[in-house]
Amino acid sequence: MRYRVNSPHVISETLGGETIIVDLAKGHYFNLQGTAVDVWQALESGEGSESMVASLEQRYEAGDGEIGAAVNKLLEDLVAAELVVPDGNGAGEMQLGSPPEGERKPFVAPSFTTFTDMQDIILLDPVHEVDARGWPHAPTGA
Repeated sequence: MRYRVNSPHVISETLGGETIIVDLAKGHYFNLQGTAVDVWQALESGEGSESMVASLEQRYEAGDGEIGAAVNKLLEDLVAAELVVPDGNGAGEMQLGSPPEGERKPFVAPSFTTFTDMQDIILLDPVHEVDARGWPHAPTGA
């Protein structure tokens, strides 16, 4: 199955091994670390879940089915949080680079943390009230 980021309501930035995601519609923000960053980057590049799991299996050492189950759980959580939505457009498959043989890292299940403490501030900011063209174009009727 293929998913896509729920833009323009969801924006993200990856810096220093972590991804910060902001849901501009709800005012929540999220933090992804470790293998969750790999999953998010694969989502952004249009990679399907099966290809994503295969790519992670090349990079990380884990028990049979462990990576697939963990990735599916993270995808379910991201869909439930409305950060990603199913996408059937058939975008091209991209593979994460595989390390040389013998250099696989131990797998740690991906997860994300939700923060709602800045919801009022994020929702006060008029930057999120834009149309598909982005800032500074306000939606019609705003």
